[in-house]
Amino acid sequence: MAKYLLPLFIATTLFVFSGSAQSDSFDVYKYQAPEFFTKSELSNRVQFSLKNNDSSFCIITIYKSEAAQADIMKDVMEQWNKQVVKQLTKVSKKPARILTEQMWEGWTSSLAMGNFYQHKKKSIVMLNSFRRDKKTAYVVYAFSDKIFKPVIEKFSTNIHLTQKF
Repeated sequence: MAKYLLPLFIATTLFVFSGSAQSDSFDVYKYQAPEFFTKSELSNRVQFSLKNNDSSFCIITIYKSEAAQADIMKDVMEQWNKQVVKQLTKVSKKPARILTEQMWEGWTSSLAMGNFYQHKKKSIVMLNSFRRDKKTAYVVYAFSDKIFKPVIEKFSTNIHLTQKF
């Protein structure tokens, strides 16, 4: 009997510890923090950052939800101006591209993309804006190298928005 309990215990322990990544929450979001990133939290945002020795970097910032504007494009442009144009160097006042009208867990999702410069290196910024009823919420991804693409894809596909607020 004991020879069957040890393998069962080991299998159960491995399942519990490796079966699911820890999920965190902030405001209307549930997410999985990216591995090896430093987390900083303020009342209006949660930020994850990683800077490599070669100066490549990735910053993911989740902003607290707020009242929405009259239409979704006004939300996107206000968020872009407030958290992209005013925070990053040499970025266009308008996104280079905007994709909109995708549904994400009952929220309308828009994605604005552009470039900026960090240490004279061209970098990428993406603002993912969500809207539901009269609320808007958004996430900004800023990164300098394509090596961060898998991290951003994993984070963005594992973020969930609540139905209640």
